[in-house]
Amino acid sequence: MDRWIARMERALNLLASRLDDPPGLAELAAAAHISPFHFHRIWRAMTGEPLGQTIARLRIAASQERLAAGGATVTAVAMDGGFGTPQSFARAFRRVTGLTPTQFVSRGADPINVAAREGVPVRIEWRAEGQLVALRQDGGAYRELNALFWQLWNWAESEGRLDGLQGIYGIPLDDPLSVPEDRLRFDACLALADPGRPPAPLRRLAFDAGEFAVLRHIGSYDALEDADQRLIDWLLAGDRMPADMPLFHHFLDDPEEVPAAQLRTDILLRLDPEGGR
Repeated sequence: MDRWIARMERALNLLASRLDDPPGLAELAAAAHISPFHFHRIWRAMTGEPLGQTIARLRIAASQERLAAGGATVTAVAMDGGFGTPQSFARAFRRVTGLTPTQFVSRGADPINVAAREGVPVRIEWRAEGQLVALRQDGGAYRELNALFWQLWNWAESEGRLDGLQGIYGIPLDDPLSVPEDRLRFDACLALADPGRPPAPLRRLAFDAGEFAVLRHIGSYDALEDADQRLIDWLLAGDRMPADMPLFHHFLDDPEEVPAAQLRTDILLRLDPEGGR
């Protein structure tokens, strides 16, 4: 974990130095030398909270120090901490610490601790290259995707390309606990022997051959995000680094024929070909 801690500390130091104007995902990921595709989930696995909550907590921690030191009013601390009003500051302070600012000053409360997370064993396997046809959904929850996949499937069927179907995939490009729902991006994908030249908004994606960490999820698709995070937990407990490539969901069963509790999904995490040791 020392390597991961050092990486995330660089991002944390950058964040702490700019709490009034927090850096974006690309800048934080670059500071940590981690793919932006995985930064949010790695951050959440290591801190126990989404990035937005960390920003709020750090602002509150800075406010705690100022309040404990004395000499500043709650209003001044709130405004200096980037909160619009003393009321919004008090609500955020209570949400993070369980106390009002006044109670904190009188009790001398300690900062909250972050809970540790456990890793999960997975299998590592080589996957051959392939060609995908993808259809993007911009905005919307990851659980509302049937229409997207049907649109893609109907195109492939009308073009007579389903005989070459090699797999059905989904690519959640964002962490739904860190990114607002209206900004979530998801690619529905079919792996086809001959994708041809799909018309816009469909597009071709190359699935490069390589070594993948694979976690088998059995159950409803609604629980996939928790399984994604378990795979990130496994990554942090080991000695490998992720490639600059998003997580893939490989759907192995037809939800119209298989009960939700028995659906099988392989979650694929491409590993850095250099090993990242």
